Amino acid sequence: MENRHNTLPDYRHLFRRVDESGLARLLELALDRSLIAKLCHICGLASDGQDLESTETHVLATQLARDCFEREVTAAQVVSTLVQSSAREISRVGATSPGRIGSLLGDRTSAYSRECGRLATAMLLDEREAVHAPAIELLNRTPADPARSGVSEETAFPYLRGDSVLDGEAAGVPSSPAARDLGSAIRDTVKHIETHCMDVLKALKAVRQEVDQLSNLRHESDPGGQVVRGHPIDERVAIFIDVQNMWYAARQHYGISARLDFEKLLQAAVGDRRLICANAYVIQTPEVDQSGFVTMLEQFSYQVKRKDLRRRSDGSAKGDWDMEMAIDMIRMAEKVDVVILASGDGDFVSLIQLLKELGPRVEVFSFPHNTARDLMEAADRYHAIGESLLIDMNTAR
Repeated sequence: MENRHNTLPDYRHLFRRVDESGLARLLELALDRSLIAKLCHICGLASDGQDLESTETHVLATQLARDCFEREVTAAQVVSTLVQSSAREISRVGATSPGRIGSLLGDRTSAYSRECGRLATAMLLDEREAVHAPAIELLNRTPADPARSGVSEETAFPYLRGDSVLDGEAAGVPSSPAARDLGSAIRDTVKHIETHCMDVLKALKAVRQEVDQLSNLRHESDPGGQVVRGHPIDERVAIFIDVQNMWYAARQHYGISARLDFEKLLQAAVGDRRLICANAYVIQTPEVDQSGFVTMLEQFSYQVKRKDLRRRSDGSAKGDWDMEMAIDMIRMAEKVDVVILASGDGDFVSLIQLLKELGPRVEVFSFPHNTARDLMEAADRYHAIGESLLIDMNTAR
């Protein structure tokens, strides 16, 4: 891409200030995962058989960044997307003098933030040289979020290794024992911090598992502390599953490889009651083959309803089943004793209230972290989904 600066005269300093790895990190911090996957698809980077939905975010960002330095059309598309996504930050940076950039950044380098990535983008796109160095510092200091980015624990701190400055070998600076000793001390400190962070991540995982267990126990008991008795076996049950909501909620809380076991969910929801119908609502995207997943759901006795993701003229996409799910549940209200909704979407609160007026009780199954509080309170019973209803991917492999 030898002429990329001629092709992108307004933003040429972005490609001067970052290399491929820096651009990949910028994309990870500044853009949502779905937008990165969409860019890969638009730019033709999905190799044969590659599932963009399951590919880790940092892998997609790396592919996209590499292609930016090889093809002008990809560079133009990526820069355009970064500009649109960072428009608010670009305006703020442009109105701030270089001397006051520090006050604009504040303490945003202390934790993962999408805004940090977009601020760094805005500063790197700015024509004033004085704001570029703080942008690089912001980019290096902002930690990636492993849960959102798909960065594994082993590679969560790759940008502090192999630094020529730490080794006392920066261009134009002669190596010296003092410089090497200082670099070694800094590297040891970073290693200590990294080890501590790994311990914290493991402790957080253990706490999250314990919270899930306590949450399940709480929702299995009534407010007075008495164990809720089993359901009458002649109760008629209909279950309606918002598949996309469940899929994203599992990944958001338990990691990119997390998968909800829809067979276990059906068994847990129905128990020994009479299942009248089980509907699963799926959004299809052209680039992802979901036929195997649909077949699996059908084998578990689900009636699968499919709808294609709609692309708008502005490049955005929309796909949801809220209206159709509501109509189906209302139609079943007179035929069942219990309606079960598997979703954390707060838009269903009014529907639940209407269903209860029509007669059936309403139970909600969802991941607590991704569920509107109003939805939990509107249901007659709320059931928190924990790790026991997830597929063990190690066993699956």
